[in-house]
Amino acid sequence: LVCDGMVGGLQGGMKASYKELSGGNSIKPYELMTFTNLFMLAIAFAVAMVMGEFLSGMEFVLANPELLLKVSTWALCSAIGQSFIFFTISTFDPLVTTTVTTTRKIFSVLLSIFLHGHKTNELTWAGIGCASLGIIGEMTEKKSHGAKDAKAKK
Repeated sequence: LVCDGMVGGLQGGMKASYKELSGGNSIKPYELMTFTNLFMLAIAFAVAMVMGEFLSGMEFVLANPELLLKVSTWALCSAIGQSFIFFTISTFDPLVTTTVTTTRKIFSVLLSIFLHGHKTNELTWAGIGCASLGIIGEMTEKKSHGAKDAKAKK
């Protein structure tokens, strides 16, 4: 959670540095996605090798070919979802990205509850309510700042 909380600020700084170093060009979504995923691949490979899980994982997938189709389907869905997220990151500020991803997570939870009939309790609904109120608060604050900025320009 600490790393997740640091991402927004780091993204803003990284985008500004890229723009400065590239002569005013903004980073493109697929550039950002490619470099992020290459770095993630390197870390995942190193960790899997150190933990001794890479070869056993490959053997398991090769021994269960039906799993390869499921993993490939998951990877395709993940890539499509990442395309939208990296577009949001490269186009908007970190607050918009955080709002979009949090909203997506809330809807995923609600969809899962209603489609699969998961049992919920008051604490679950309180968490969903708090997350929803946080998003509404962010949108309200951003809208009020936008209105103040528009008045200041006139």
